[in-house]
Amino acid sequence: MRYDRTVGNVNIRLDTSRIDGNLRRAQDKLDMQVLNDMIPYMPFQQGSMVGATNIIEPGLIETDVSYAHYQYMGELYLTEDGRSWARSGEKKYPTGRPLHYDANGHPKATDHWFERAKEAHGQEWVDLVKREVGRG
Repeated sequence: MRYDRTVGNVNIRLDTSRIDGNLRRAQDKLDMQVLNDMIPYMPFQQGSMVGATNIIEPGLIETDVSYAHYQYMGELYLTEDGRSWARSGEKKYPTGRPLHYDANGHPKATDHWFERAKEAHGQEWVDLVKREVGRG
């Protein structure tokens, strides 16, 4: 962005294109790093949930499978008649019972995998952004 303005006898000229580019690159690198750091904490049975996890736009990562919400919440959800699978349009309800993740796929697998990755790697993410934004 260019800013060119005169205030009184002072000419102010700014060109933020370098910092704008650094910010875009920092966001792209941060998104990739967050995605990579989350994967070891995601439940992994056949890999479809991990495979369906993508960067949708800068700063937004989405897992596009119907059961991702339940896995993320870490709580067993059932239909009114007690089934773990639901027909199209059928609602499922939380039971209060925690899910147990199979350690064979990802030994660190847990619920709320973004928060777990952030706990483990948050300072690395901050350092990555600082490094990228400060580039000449």
